[in-house]
Amino acid sequence: MSITFRANPDLPKGSVNVIVEASEATEETVKLMQSIKTLQRRNMTTIAIETDGSYEIIPTAAIVAVEVDGEMLNIQILVNQDNTTRKGQLITTLTTHDTLVHFMTRLPSEFVRISRQVLINIRHLRSLKLSYSGNMSASLDGGKEEIVGRRYVPGLREVIGA
Repeated sequence: MSITFRANPDLPKGSVNVIVEASEATEETVKLMQSIKTLQRRNMTTIAIETDGSYEIIPTAAIVAVEVDGEMLNIQILVNQDNTTRKGQLITTLTTHDTLVHFMTRLPSEFVRISRQVLINIRHLRSLKLSYSGNMSASLDGGKEEIVGRRYVPGLREVIGA
């Protein structure tokens, strides 16, 4: 693999255009493009969530978990007593029409999939407990509990350094 930088004065100031070239698409090229997208997402601090024809702008740090409910997503958000979206004690839910896979592409890297139906923000993870049949139970801020599917346990352990 070779890496080359070329200045392009035709691009708007501050813009970066990344092109991955190969003789054919391979698993390696796909992983490289996913890594680049992950780097791009790391700096996201807010996300627009469409609910009933309007958009709520939410700090990504306030999102505790995202759960699939049929064709909808329930986004669990930690709020203060005065209903401002900062780290607090209460959990409120926003519902939006989206897929988990698409929604995950819009989130920063601290969001981890723990089952086919659930993403969590590892910054809100308080503890993990062994459960039956290789699963784990995740305790999150706001008293939220989620089951970590056994297929997702190794990935979660890697992310948290366990």
